[in-house]
Amino acid sequence: MGLGLMEMVLILGVVAAAVGVSLVTLAGRRRGEQKPPPPSLHSAADTEQEVLRLLRQGKTIQAIKIVRERTRLGLKEAKDLVEDVAAGRRRLTDHPAFAGMRPSLSRRPAGDLAGRVRDLVAEGHRQQAIYLVRGETGMGEEEAELFITSLTTT
Repeated sequence: MGLGLMEMVLILGVVAAAVGVSLVTLAGRRRGEQKPPPPSLHSAADTEQEVLRLLRQGKTIQAIKIVRERTRLGLKEAKDLVEDVAAGRRRLTDHPAFAGMRPSLSRRPAGDLAGRVRDLVAEGHRQQAIYLVRGETGMGEEEAELFITSLTTT
């Protein structure tokens, strides 16, 4: 059974579309397009303290690695930033890559979990509140969401 002209045109069209999508995807990877970093479990202040500690120990490469992991900066940009911090030319947290990080929980007054969760949600940091609840209770994401909702809708 032979294929008719319409079937052949349809098959060629599908193949051409698949090749086009593949080329666009590869071109995006070559240009270095990156997804935005995921919400960090570390605060900007905590990261800065850790980087400074590593720099004092002479562990510059580990400091650069921490910055790259937590911000998704490229190698050169992370290296330049860490070198600037080491030389005292700038603070790590002044870089725009740290703008989206959660606030430091270590600076919050020690209180009950519910109070800290309410504070985070009131400040617009719901995702960080979920991380806090999950980390301190072992709850799953859905359970943590329900817990937070019950605290903030009363």
